Amino acid sequence: MIIAIQQSEHLPWVGFFNKMMRIDEFIYLDNVQYKKRYFENRNKIRINNALGWDWITVPTVTKGRYTQKINEVEIDDTQGWRRKYLRKLECAYSKANFFNEIFTLIEEVINKEFIKLLDLNLALINFVRIYLGITKSTILASEICEGKGSDLILDLCIKRKADTYLSGPDGRDYLKLEEFKKNNIQVEYHDYNHCVYGQLYEPFISHMSVIDLLFNYGKDSLRIIES
Repeated sequence: MIIAIQQSEHLPWVGFFNKMMRIDEFIYLDNVQYKKRYFENRNKIRINNALGWDWITVPTVTKGRYTQKINEVEIDDTQGWRRKYLRKLECAYSKANFFNEIFTLIEEVINKEFIKLLDLNLALINFVRIYLGITKSTILASEICEGKGSDLILDLCIKRKADTYLSGPDGRDYLKLEEFKKNNIQVEYHDYNHCVYGQLYEPFISHMSVIDLLFNYGKDSLRIIES
């Protein structure tokens, strides 16, 4: 039983889905503190400017809510963000081979009335999973147990009867490996070597949202993510 545990990022990069394909169960870490200006409410898309990329962002309600958890964060709909968000995608990818197909699916999710950011992010992740045929089991950490840091990760592994935990590279800095060893849980690290693929503009820039790949390659994106 191999599991991975990670925050539900907003339209994550390709490495997120490569990790998901390598495990038996994926746990969304929704009961830890929300990070402003990270990847929970935004991600990068490839555009033709000096940097080569730009942010797509979902505004969130954060004023006075400094310690809120990911599963508590609400979308700030007072800013009328959806039109700008979709327009930015249209400007960036209208010339991509699979623009119409992918844009229609994203637009359907974005235009739904979500209150919580978590629900929007999971809906977008599920759109990618369904489109690519990634059928791994998923569950929310908040449905299993509470905790912090390495202790929370270990408790989740124990309660889900995992024998292997696939950690991100940062796990090397904070996981209490002796505790995992005592519980007969092997820790492996997902050191993902980013795939290279054709983008609308050169040179290639890595670590864009997975939709950069989808717009350009459609369902063939699965083969590229696997490689």
